[in-house]
Amino acid sequence: MYLIKKIIEKSEHSSRDWREGAAGGRTLKITQADYDACGKQELVDEAVKLEAAGMVKIKKWVTRGSDIESIAYRVENLPRFYRLADAEGGEEIWPKQARVNYYLRKVEEELSEGFQKDWIEHYWESVRIKLGKGEISKDIEKMEQYLACFRGIDGLEEPMLKRVFSKHFLKDSKVFERQLERHIIAVARKYCEEITEEMDNRTVLEQIMIEEYSQELSVKGPLKMKIWRGSEARRVDLADFVYGTVLNSQTLKRSMVELDQPGLKKIITIENKANYISMPFESDTLYIFSHGYFSPLDREFLKKLRRAMEGKPVEYYHSGDLDYGGVKIFEYIKKQIFPEVKPLLMDVKTFEKFQEYAEPIREETLEKLKNTHVPGLEELIQKMVETGMGIEQESFMIEP
Repeated sequence: MYLIKKIIEKSEHSSRDWREGAAGGRTLKITQADYDACGKQELVDEAVKLEAAGMVKIKKWVTRGSDIESIAYRVENLPRFYRLADAEGGEEIWPKQARVNYYLRKVEEELSEGFQKDWIEHYWESVRIKLGKGEISKDIEKMEQYLACFRGIDGLEEPMLKRVFSKHFLKDSKVFERQLERHIIAVARKYCEEITEEMDNRTVLEQIMIEEYSQELSVKGPLKMKIWRGSEARRVDLADFVYGTVLNSQTLKRSMVELDQPGLKKIITIENKANYISMPFESDTLYIFSHGYFSPLDREFLKKLRRAMEGKPVEYYHSGDLDYGGVKIFEYIKKQIFPEVKPLLMDVKTFEKFQEYAEPIREETLEKLKNTHVPGLEELIQKMVETGMGIEQESFMIEP
């Protein structure tokens, strides 16, 4: 059944021959590779048998009876080729039209239910369009799992641990990590606007509310909050924690920022933990460890903070690595959280002061840096491009 499979394969790779109602004559050239794969006599015998059954026509012999150059067949006979392949192969072959119809129906049913998160809807709409064109992905058999996975993500309103998510929505605590995670991350990178190309995979998952471990926000400074427990709100002054404290995901979700913050004049986000820890407590400054990119829960809390501080004389700063990643994190904070943020120790003067600790920037990253334009960081970017070097923020802790 070598020729039958070859005809089916050629039809299914066509843009139209696999579709119901397709018609027309086609030619299949026979090459030495076909003889090598099938065996010359076996292939000739199969062609003769199919011609006798009226399913193909041997269009041209090189040597009659022993060497075929090409055969012809009709597209409308494709259902007969499927049936013959089933009979001779001993197992049912699922025609492409039937596969497309099945998966298209699944996707359309999912789209009809609607989504809370636009990026997931846009993804499934793109899948629908591709299926309509006959484009079937290599891992299409995982469709049921992907549907369950994205429906689960769409319903998340607070972070869920990765293995808990997998158990809850996929009935197995490890299947997400082992089989689906890579695809989910790739889709999120392409369709979710909150995700930037610089984010690592762990951060991408955090942005869509799936986490390796419970989210925590480290803060140090005179911040007054209310933390709700049921219907009771308790006032907390973080100034009591002079060495800083950690707000876990439950606290972030159930807290609000007091409108009265008389001592707070500066809010400083810091990219790296060692630098954050080294900052001494100051009665007018709130330090926040950003651990790279803030998670969605972090963002919501910090937006609450900004709303509480509107109209008050408070300044926002960010201090991070003097490299491409640091520049993009600053840009992210400016776009997503604090539009007023200004760079702190992210300038040419700081770069030159710690230049002995600089490290080469990879060529592909340097090319990205050349095309990066962030107000307030233009001179620093130019300096990094000229030197081809970047400096990690931890270097600031070494006395020059």
